[in-house]
Amino acid sequence: MTPNIKNILVAIDGSLNANRAFNQAVQLAQKLKANLYLTRVVEDYYLNEDDGILQMVNYEDDPEVIEARDDLNQKFMMTVYPIKDTFLRIGDPKKIIANYLVRGLKIDLLIIGKYGKSNNQQANSGTIAEFLKTNAPCQVLVVD
Repeated sequence: MTPNIKNILVAIDGSLNANRAFNQAVQLAQKLKANLYLTRVVEDYYLNEDDGILQMVNYEDDPEVIEARDDLNQKFMMTVYPIKDTFLRIGDPKKIIANYLVRGLKIDLLIIGKYGKSNNQQANSGTIAEFLKTNAPCQVLVVD
């Protein structure tokens, strides 16, 4: 890992591995004095990429979205190191993280847990972590 890392994004989903990834991201951000961004993407593979960003209002009462929002808020409020921004999105986590967040925020390092809350995405195209490791346009640290 190079000391040229200025922007770190950590993707969480409420799983134990994601919490480990979050803790590691905070430590690295402190050590490197990097900007730390936090995201949680609620899976909905029926949305196209734009819907996942533009139509959050349609999901305000969804229990999974409420849980995700609360998790983001809790981490934001309880972390001593300042989190630059948080992002709650709905859609395909692989596309939203790699195509929008990493590129849009000019992320140098993406940190993600090896296995998330649900493993049903493994059937078709591998895990989200494996996809991001090979397709995200930045360094990727997978935590297990």
